[in-house]
Amino acid sequence: MLSLRRHRNISRLLLLIFGLLAGRLLQINYSHAADYTAQVQRQRLLAVEEREYSRGDILDCNGQSFTNRAERVLLVFPRLLPENSETYWVTYLNTLLKNKQLQASATVSSQLKQQLTDGQPFILARNLSLRQLEELQPVLAKINGIYATIIRPRYGADGLAAHLIGYVGGSNTAEAEALTRQGNQDTAYIGKSGLEKQYDALLRGQTSAHIAITVDEKNRPAAEGLRYIAAGNGKPTFNLQLTLNYNYQAIAEAAMQDKNGAAVLMDVKTGDVLAMVSAPGYNQYIGQPATEGDIYVNKALSYYPPASVFKIVLCLAALDHNISIDNTGNLFNCSGSITLPNGHQVGCWNSDGHGEENIGRALGNSCNPYFIQLGQSLGGSLIGEYAYRLGLTEQVLSGFKLSQDDSTSRLSFNPAVPADVANVAIGEKGIRAPPLMLARLLAAVANDGQLPSPRLVQAVLDDKGRVLSEIPSAQPQQVVQAASARQVKQWLVQAVQEGTGKPAASDLISIAGKTGTSQNFGVWFAGFFPADEPRWSIAVYIADGQSGGSDAGGVCREIAEKIAILEDITNTSKV
Repeated sequence: MLSLRRHRNISRLLLLIFGLLAGRLLQINYSHAADYTAQVQRQRLLAVEEREYSRGDILDCNGQSFTNRAERVLLVFPRLLPENSETYWVTYLNTLLKNKQLQASATVSSQLKQQLTDGQPFILARNLSLRQLEELQPVLAKINGIYATIIRPRYGADGLAAHLIGYVGGSNTAEAEALTRQGNQDTAYIGKSGLEKQYDALLRGQTSAHIAITVDEKNRPAAEGLRYIAAGNGKPTFNLQLTLNYNYQAIAEAAMQDKNGAAVLMDVKTGDVLAMVSAPGYNQYIGQPATEGDIYVNKALSYYPPASVFKIVLCLAALDHNISIDNTGNLFNCSGSITLPNGHQVGCWNSDGHGEENIGRALGNSCNPYFIQLGQSLGGSLIGEYAYRLGLTEQVLSGFKLSQDDSTSRLSFNPAVPADVANVAIGEKGIRAPPLMLARLLAAVANDGQLPSPRLVQAVLDDKGRVLSEIPSAQPQQVVQAASARQVKQWLVQAVQEGTGKPAASDLISIAGKTGTSQNFGVWFAGFFPADEPRWSIAVYIADGQSGGSDAGGVCREIAEKIAILEDITNTSKV
């Protein structure tokens, strides 16, 4: 009896053990089956290794994106193509590119052969127009393996505002480790420069994705077709809204094409930066090499002698303090040169001289002897004070972190030395200023002596477009007398109508401004428009230009005219 009971207990125990083992085996098999299924799915998934970013957007003032730009592309999946020779498909694809005028085909044959041999999906052509896309549809409908679709690369082909936006690149070991310590799972790509770097923690979320298609064992595409597969940490992204106007930025960059220099457009009332160009630009996908070159320097924030544009500062100081250099009607005789107290002679650009002229005519003519004499009358200390008042001694840009070098004063002269004062008076040695701050100076003149504070970033938004935090515009400060600013405003109108700024004059919109030609550093035009009711101030710097009027003034005119047409405020539209 006991033996029978024991036998039964042993049997039950064995059954329990076998049950547990069977359950565990089933669990293991299920787990392995899931892994195997996932592996099979991966094997059946053909993906284009394309940087497809889902970082937060960087938007203009109207919500138009500088990033996450839609782009029409033509994709090729070699494994899905009908079984023809590589030579056949090289010829076919080359002919397709040529016939549809998608891109030059001179050097693509060898590339195509290599890509087809590798068997990995690749992008055949980029930046297709809508018309090209429509023309391709009948062709593509007959062939498996070639697809036209829309992707969203981080940056567009135009590369607008590259120096401000910056770029995203692969993280190095130190950067990846730092991100990991901060709790980030996805550390592959980070902001490397500009706004991408400064606001990386806000913008970074799911940083990459692939364009993929699922196929069966016979390489037949699945019914759902192309799709996106995101990779990353699932972290929410935030968007950055700038003061830049996308259309204005495009206009300014087109005007600066093939130029070496910078252009800054500013709202005269608020100080909002509406366009900022540093030319030439650079390819944001390539990024910045270890050794920085001139192309990667933001010239709009770099310091250069302002040349004769600085004469505006002397005019404002003289008017505020009622200081003249001639007691007989404020007239000065320009003979073509002037001798400094140290015996050094400085010539006028007009070697024959301008004859008798007052301060307004001297500003329009950009007469160096006049302003050297005026500088001696004002004194170096007062000149320095007004350079400070008008924001030229230190650079500020709300929402954008400047380097220490970018924000440090560039006013360095001895106010007790007449030769130093003479050089500063004509904007040469002893004073350097960035295009951004010269646009600000002209904004103050246009705004009746009220100096605005430049702003680049408006707000941080969530993924629904709701404002999370805002950087408000600072209240402009009255830095010179309104009457002085209004008088200089009239002189700057005359400078374009009759003086050195005549090349900037336009039949479409009234422009006021001042030219500048530095001895060794390039040429300038700084002004505002419309001249009668100023809305925009502008500073244009051309590093290798010959004439402030023709080179820099010509760029200003082009920008002003295109904006006037865009906003329908041309002189002809008012008739």
